[in-house]
Amino acid sequence: MVSANTLCKKLLNVNHVVIEDANFYDDQDGVCHLRIRARADKWHQDYCPFYHKQCSRYDQKTEYPRTWRSLDFGAILVEIEGWIHRIECPEHGVVTAYVPWAYPGSGFTRDFDLTVGWLAVYLPRSVVSEYMRIDWETVGRCVNRTLNDIEPERSKRLDNLVNIGIDETSYKKGHKYITVIVNHDTNTVVWAAQ
Repeated sequence: MVSANTLCKKLLNVNHVVIEDANFYDDQDGVCHLRIRARADKWHQDYCPFYHKQCSRYDQKTEYPRTWRSLDFGAILVEIEGWIHRIECPEHGVVTAYVPWAYPGSGFTRDFDLTVGWLAVYLPRSVVSEYMRIDWETVGRCVNRTLNDIEPERSKRLDNLVNIGIDETSYKKGHKYITVIVNHDTNTVVWAAQ
């Protein structure tokens, strides 16, 4: 039989974590939530999120626990709750300590951010927003966090680039414009900017 700790870690796809508790609750709209209280294991506490080395603590844990949204289990919204503190990194200064389940500065788990990023590659932002139950602008922030994981070598877009198309399209009721360059052979966007 699998322990609740192992089950939660496998379902959340996280390592180096200790699951302390898990509870179900319903919010005011009647939506069921699963809140899992977790912390980094003793070998991964006080890590710099960028340097991935152990650093000295700058302060103790915050007054209130922080919550990260994870991928839903069917109709159940899943959240990870954890106490977090700041550390003093010799290279990056005072930063929030690394948590194994999330990118630095994110309010979502890594799997959630990666899923949003992957969906955004193939679907319009409004569809991703509705499906993942997040704000339209949040989709863009998730994509920015996962960009290096989804496409680590963006310069490869230029390999074997022969036939291109350049177009300009408007957004925000025609007041702003984006220039888009497309590879006609692979039907992929090579570059886009305001």
